[in-house]
Amino acid sequence: MKQAIAGLSLSSQHEATAIVVWPSVSATETGQMLGRLYEKKEGVGIFSLGNLLALLSIPIAIPLYLWNFLPVVGTRYRITNRQVIVERGIQGVAEKQIGLDQFDRIEIEQKPGQAWFRSADMIFWQTKSPESADGRREEMEVFRLAGVPYPEVFRAACQKASMTYRGFQEIRKHQAVGP
Repeated sequence: MKQAIAGLSLSSQHEATAIVVWPSVSATETGQMLGRLYEKKEGVGIFSLGNLLALLSIPIAIPLYLWNFLPVVGTRYRITNRQVIVERGIQGVAEKQIGLDQFDRIEIEQKPGQAWFRSADMIFWQTKSPESADGRREEMEVFRLAGVPYPEVFRAACQKASMTYRGFQEIRKHQAVGP
């Protein structure tokens, strides 16, 4: 490694990966439906209806889970020191991305069926215009990641990467202007 601090490198040198996660089964409608079934608590102890349905749905759930890892269609979410990227396939071809300075806020939206998988959708918001006369800011959704496992952790990583990136940009701007 050619980094003074592991995981930190100047964005002007090269793009470095901070975190990679694979979407949960709950990123799909079928996965969310299974999650709603698995959440059913009727029964006694571990012999709940949800656990029984989980056992019976193994032939559906396993292929759905393995779909994310197939060489051609597998999807993953990557945070680098410059952007958040949705990659597909074994080569990691960027399908869509958002720069770390292109969002102001990240919201977590947990759809029905995602709680069982401990996942949620992450929505990235950007302020569209300055404050209006009534003091409200207009925001628009600029990016969405479906079925992110442990979304609070991933959101914190995105926010920290964004703050670091914006800080570096501010320093570079001041260095360019000079004293």
